[in-house]
Amino acid sequence: MTAIDYVVIGLGVLLIAAELWFFLGPRVAPARSAPSKSVVQEIRIRVKDGYDPATIFVEAGRPVRLYFYRDETSECSERVVFEDFGIDQELPAFETTPVQLNPKEPGDYPFRCGKSVLRGGLVAQVGRDGARANLGKGHAKHG
Repeated sequence: MTAIDYVVIGLGVLLIAAELWFFLGPRVAPARSAPSKSVVQEIRIRVKDGYDPATIFVEAGRPVRLYFYRDETSECSERVVFEDFGIDQELPAFETTPVQLNPKEPGDYPFRCGKSVLRGGLVAQVGRDGARANLGKGHAKHG
């Protein structure tokens, strides 16, 4: 065998080793960063004979945008009131109305209709598990 044969065999062995390492070697999981405190949590709520969902889970310390779709003309559901945030928002019938708030501290924040007949709750929790509780929820018609 000549020197060129040894070089070709050596390169072949190196290429096979590199391929095996690439496909069968250890995998490094990509680093996950925590969600930014400025990323808005968005949740859709259907208003018809009540709030659906009636209990909303969010991550405390991050802004929240609730989209209320009022699917009725009942007088009772004309407004949504979040007393803890000083919000008293009109909800036009058959329209989606955004309501933005920021629960800075963990806790329960009740909300209600203008006549206090319909009631719901916003639960602000520490960590991302709060926001994950809403995955898959919301109304299908406008979600």
